[in-house]
Amino acid sequence: MSFVAQEMQGTVLLTGVTGGLGGELLPRLLRRHPACQVAALVRGDAPEQAAGRLAEAMDYGGLSPAERARVSLCHGDVSQPRFGLAEPAWRELAARTRRVFHLAASVDFDLPLEASRAANVDSTRAVLAFAAEAMRAGGDFRLNYVSTAYVSGRRGGRLGEEELDQGQAFCNGYEQSKFEAEQLVWQASGRLPLTVYRPSQIIGESRAGRIRKFFGYYEFLKLAERGRMPVLPANAKARPDLVPADYVCEAMLHLDAASHAIGRCYHLTAGLANSPDFERIFGLMYQELAARRPDGGAPARPRMFRPEELEAMASPEELRRFHLSPLKLLLRTYRAYLDEERDFDCAATQAELAAAGIPLPDVEAALRLSTRYALDARFGQPARGRALERQPA
Repeated sequence: MSFVAQEMQGTVLLTGVTGGLGGELLPRLLRRHPACQVAALVRGDAPEQAAGRLAEAMDYGGLSPAERARVSLCHGDVSQPRFGLAEPAWRELAARTRRVFHLAASVDFDLPLEASRAANVDSTRAVLAFAAEAMRAGGDFRLNYVSTAYVSGRRGGRLGEEELDQGQAFCNGYEQSKFEAEQLVWQASGRLPLTVYRPSQIIGESRAGRIRKFFGYYEFLKLAERGRMPVLPANAKARPDLVPADYVCEAMLHLDAASHAIGRCYHLTAGLANSPDFERIFGLMYQELAARRPDGGAPARPRMFRPEELEAMASPEELRRFHLSPLKLLLRTYRAYLDEERDFDCAATQAELAAAGIPLPDVEAALRLSTRYALDARFGQPARGRALERQPA
C-alpha cells in the first residue's frame, strides 16, 4: 500500500500536550501549519480540570489569542476505548482529523508492568483504532507515533533504527510496555500511513533550556542543589544519550511532511559521539550550582562510584548519608541508566535532518542552559511526590 504526504490541513489530534515534549510541540505545530486546527486530548476528573491543564500548556507555549482560538479541548482518556468519548463524538472527531501526533505516555519507571501496559499499550491500541476510523473518512491522513529509543532494553552494541524485537530483556515496565506498544504500531503499518520516532532522554530546548517536566537528570540536580547527594552513583565514563526537546519537535514536524518517512522509524537521539560522559555532566552540574553562590555555601561535589562499587568503596560516613538520602530511591529507579551506555544508530537521521536545516544542537551547551532554567524555575510547581509527578501526560 502506498501513501503520499501532503501539507497539513484540517484537524490535528494531539495527545500528551501537557507533557514535556507536547508543550514544546504545540506552538511549533500551530506556527508551522497556520491552516490546521488542533484538538488536544486531555484527561481530567472533570472538563474544567482538563481545560485548566490545557490552558497551562498554552500559557507555557506563549500562544497568541489567534493561536489559542485554533486549539480545542477534547476531554478524554487516551488509554480508554474511543478515548472514553461517546461513539458519535469519537466518529465525528475522526472524520475531520487529518493528522495524529501521539505523544502521551506514562514514564514512571517504577510502575508494575501491568500498570505500564494499561497506560502505554492500551493508549496505543486506542490511537490505532482512531487512526483506522480517520482513514475510513478518506483524504490525506497520517499518524506520527512517539516511541522511545529505550525499546532496545538491555541490548548492547550498535542499536539500529530498523530493529525492534531482538529477544532483549528490559530494565523496567516502561521499556517493555513501550516495546509492546511499538509492536502494535508496526502490525498496523501496512494499512496506516505512519512514522515512528524514538527519542532518548529529553532535556530542555537548546536556546534557553525551557522544559515543562523535570524528570531524569533534573531529579539528580534537585538533590544536588539541596545538598542531598552524598555520593555520585554513576560510571564516570558512561555517556547517557540526552537530546534537546526542540530538536525532537522540529525533526517530527519536518519528517511528517516527507513522504519517504512513511513506514520508517527514526532515532531522535544524540549518539555517543555527541554525548558528554557522567564525569562531565556532574562537573557541569556542580559548576552551575557553585556559580550561584560565589561567596561560598554551594554544595561540594561528592565522590563518584559505579553503582556496584558503592558499598565496597564509599566511606562509612558516605554510606550512612546515602542510606538516609532520597538518592537511594533514585538509584533504584535509574541504576541501569547510570552504569551502561547505549549506542543508538542515528547517523543517517542526523545527516538528513542537518541537510534540512535541523542540525543536532550542542548537547553540553543545551544541558547547561537546561540546568540554569530548572534552577531559575525552581523545578516548576512544588512536587507532591514522585508518583504524582509521573502520571501520564
